[in-house]
Amino acid sequence: MTASVKPLKLGCSYGVRFSPDGARLAVLGRDLVLWDMASRQKLWRGKYIAHMSGMAFSPDGSRIAIKSTTGQLAVVDAASGNLLLNFQNKKDGEGCSPAWSPCGRYLADGGWDGRLRLRDAQTGEVLFMQEHPGEMLRDACAIDGGRRLLLQHGVKSVEEGQVQPPDYCSVWDWPLQAGAGRVVLSLPGIRSCSPSPDGERLAVLHHAGGEEYLSVHAIDDGCRLATVPVEGGGGTGNALRWLPDGSALGRIGKGKLLFYAWPGLDVLAQEAFTYPCALDFLPASPLAAIGSWESGMLTALNFHKETA
Repeated sequence: MTASVKPLKLGCSYGVRFSPDGARLAVLGRDLVLWDMASRQKLWRGKYIAHMSGMAFSPDGSRIAIKSTTGQLAVVDAASGNLLLNFQNKKDGEGCSPAWSPCGRYLADGGWDGRLRLRDAQTGEVLFMQEHPGEMLRDACAIDGGRRLLLQHGVKSVEEGQVQPPDYCSVWDWPLQAGAGRVVLSLPGIRSCSPSPDGERLAVLHHAGGEEYLSVHAIDDGCRLATVPVEGGGGTGNALRWLPDGSALGRIGKGKLLFYAWPGLDVLAQEAFTYPCALDFLPASPLAAIGSWESGMLTALNFHKETA
């Protein structure tokens, strides 16, 4: 894997995300920073709520929703960097990053208390809530161009002597309705998952019997398409993300990045990286944003050429 352009240092970065049009890059660290991709200059930076941990661009890229480790949500104007709304929900508790509805009017987020909430993005009013007792909602993301919502459910530990139920993923249609989530996959020990760009496949990093695996399943019926054993992660997260063209998967490993070809899941490349924790790819470009607890980076990856 080689870099064809000079890398851009992003500093301490717990999250990285390109805007829907690819023109900007949001970097979440101690502050939220927005970069212009054409000029490689910072447009603005701000600290809107304490301990920010997750974010998501609205479908039109005009707003950024952020979430803290206490569950507090806020919405920022992407053009100016001005705070549009602080939801003041400081007691909801930690959970997964927020996800926008396809119309941009609503925000969904999950808590580690098992609650799925839907809020009005302009007022913060809770419009819908469904509880999942004994579970943690670990991830929420849009699939099918935002038309559906994917949730990753983690089942909390059971008492000694009881059988640990598998973790699972569910898919929800908009608008969200009580009991409407459909289980599409159940596996023990799901660490992370990533829907393919076309919304047809789900890549899953999971563990069982002391081993770690990378699997790809069909989203519609959960059918396993491929699985391979992989080395364990290193404690800086289990981020997993498809390349925009669906030709490979990128993964955070122990002090490195790993890339797996699709189909087949053969290792394409691996690159040493200090404390990697987040990953995103710019469509129609070799550019990748890599978040790190120490120093993130925007760089061009050309590992396909090396392995051709």
